[in-house]
Amino acid sequence: MHGKIAEFARLEESGQLDIHSIVDFLLRRWKMILAIMISVLAATVVVLLTLTPKYTSTAEVLLDSSSRQTLGDQLSPGQDPTVMDDQISIMTSVNFLRRVVEREKLTEDPEFGVSKPSLFGWIMSFFPSGAPAVNAGGAVADPDAIPSNVRGTISRLKRAMTVARSGRSSIISIAVESESGEKSARLANAIADAYIVDQLENRFDSARRATTWLTDRLQSLRDALRKSEEEAVRFRTDNNLVAVGSKTLNEQQLSEVNAELVQIQTEAAEKKAKYEQARDLVESGGKVDTIPDVIRSAVIGDLRGRLAAVSAREADLVSRYGERHPLVVNVRAERREVERLISAEIQRIIANLQNDYDVAQSRAEAMAANVAAASGQASSDNSLTIRLRELERDAQANRTLYETFLNQAKLTSEQSEVDIRDARIITPALPSGTPSFPSRSLFLAAGGLLGLMLGVGIAFTLDLLNSGFNSPREVEEQTGLPVLSSVEWAEFEGEAVAGSVPVVRYLVEKPLSRFSESIRSLRAGVQMSDVDNPPQIVEITSASPGEGKTSLAISLAVSAATSGKRALLIDCDLRRPSISQQFGLTERPGLVELLAQTASSDGILHRDKASGVYVMGSGAKTQSPPDLLGSARMQHLLDQLRQSFDLIILDAPPVGPVIDAAVLASMADKVVFVVRWSATAREFVRHSLERIPGDRKVCGIAFNMVDLRRTPKYGRYSYYSSAYYKKYYVG
Repeated sequence: MHGKIAEFARLEESGQLDIHSIVDFLLRRWKMILAIMISVLAATVVVLLTLTPKYTSTAEVLLDSSSRQTLGDQLSPGQDPTVMDDQISIMTSVNFLRRVVEREKLTEDPEFGVSKPSLFGWIMSFFPSGAPAVNAGGAVADPDAIPSNVRGTISRLKRAMTVARSGRSSIISIAVESESGEKSARLANAIADAYIVDQLENRFDSARRATTWLTDRLQSLRDALRKSEEEAVRFRTDNNLVAVGSKTLNEQQLSEVNAELVQIQTEAAEKKAKYEQARDLVESGGKVDTIPDVIRSAVIGDLRGRLAAVSAREADLVSRYGERHPLVVNVRAERREVERLISAEIQRIIANLQNDYDVAQSRAEAMAANVAAASGQASSDNSLTIRLRELERDAQANRTLYETFLNQAKLTSEQSEVDIRDARIITPALPSGTPSFPSRSLFLAAGGLLGLMLGVGIAFTLDLLNSGFNSPREVEEQTGLPVLSSVEWAEFEGEAVAGSVPVVRYLVEKPLSRFSESIRSLRAGVQMSDVDNPPQIVEITSASPGEGKTSLAISLAVSAATSGKRALLIDCDLRRPSISQQFGLTERPGLVELLAQTASSDGILHRDKASGVYVMGSGAKTQSPPDLLGSARMQHLLDQLRQSFDLIILDAPPVGPVIDAAVLASMADKVVFVVRWSATAREFVRHSLERIPGDRKVCGIAFNMVDLRRTPKYGRYSYYSSAYYKKYYVG
């Protein structure tokens, strides 16, 4: 379990999975998504109310060939997929449905009959054609063709019906959709009944036509068979060809002699092989003991037994008395005698094999002579026999053909007389009380899903069209800079008059408010940007006008002054001096006069009584603000002011439209870049940051004018700036 949690956290941190972003998106746009979803559902309900309900009834027909089993396999071929497809095609054919339309009088039915003609058809009815209709071949159309109103009704019925096979079974389902449940059931049953009747009529018609044709064909085959048999009998009688079985007498004798000759020749060949094998062994000096007749000879067996006994006795005597002892000489003489007897017996066996071969060869030659004599007699009848065979083959072919047609004629006759039902209705159609179309649950589910998808799509598109930043996380990811503080949108009541600036009054009167706390957080972030050398001169700028940088600069200076530091606020926006206007310094000399050396430093600084912050106005208008701000006098002025103040805030113009802020950035210790919440374009912010010179000059981003009522919908930690910590703030 811990491993799954760790994996989930790893995916979430790597950016592959961000459930919080999805939840934030839904919380942010749920009202829009819900409104669009409800609108689509309402439109779906309206469509449901306007649609005419349809009812569907289904009849099932079983194609069963078992009733034909008693009449033979030829009439029960079984059901294969092509047969089922053929039957479905029959049910949906125009001629078949025409019967149903005419029988049920559907041309007069308001639902399936001819609808009201269109405006074009009504106009064309006033221009009758002067020539008869012709088909593609140029012939005049058949006057008995299907009328146009019947064709239209057939088309509507075909669209309303569905014929399909039920799985891999032999059942065909016939479903009809209609505005009435009773009508749909009636039409489904009518189609099923029409199919049963059509099958019976076609079968009986086919059987009757087949019976008539087979009867005529049998008569001609019977005559041909009789004629061919009479010719064969007449030819055998005229030529005195006596038959033995299926052969003539001469052929029978020749067959028997040939069979005997083959047997004798086989025996002679076998005996010849035995004799030649024995002769070859004798001539080559081989082992004649391996001849089969020698091995089977009983005499040879006895002699070999004696030879073994004599050899054993000889070996014993030699071991006892030596080679020259009389007993040894006698036993060796006895051994040689036994060996001579064995050789004589083998010669006798070989002689017998030769005699047997000679006798068999003589018999074969005698029998071959007999066969030659019989063949000479039979050759004279060959031409007659060939002709007789031709006549008999013709007669046999006619007999086979006649018997085949006779059997088929009997089966066809039985088929036409017996009621065979290959198809029957197993489930009649019943009226349905629930409409099959439209399905309310399906329509509402589809409408809800479509509305949800449409709402999410539109909301997501609106989020994509929003080019501004909506959360500190987005700012940090897009710019690579830290967000020092998120400053809420605050309404400062009253007008800016001399001695009374609304933002100053708000900070002084509500030091524990959320806005005041965010300014203190910003000031702390600026100081912590360089812990070893805390920045003393801080420039405040933004990408474009209207992002609240002037109010933020005033607030930052007031926050420092109220904390006991000597803070100076300089209006460096020489083009639109907002600080000078708010503090009522537009008519007094300021920064321009000081840099141009047209006024003394006395009376230049104005001290706000409420906050204690010192303010230096912009002074008079100038034609070259960048030159003044980037001059050595400006640098010298700031160096002098460092000696007298703890924090100097420079309110610079926006970076986007003018170059003043970029020029002034080189003289400041740090730059605070102000980004307005959900307003400043991301590309504009990145481009403006690139225009600020200096490495790590920008210490961070001030996320300004944040609507805290909407921030909980942006970012996983944004709720900390909402009502979550509301009890910590006053005002």
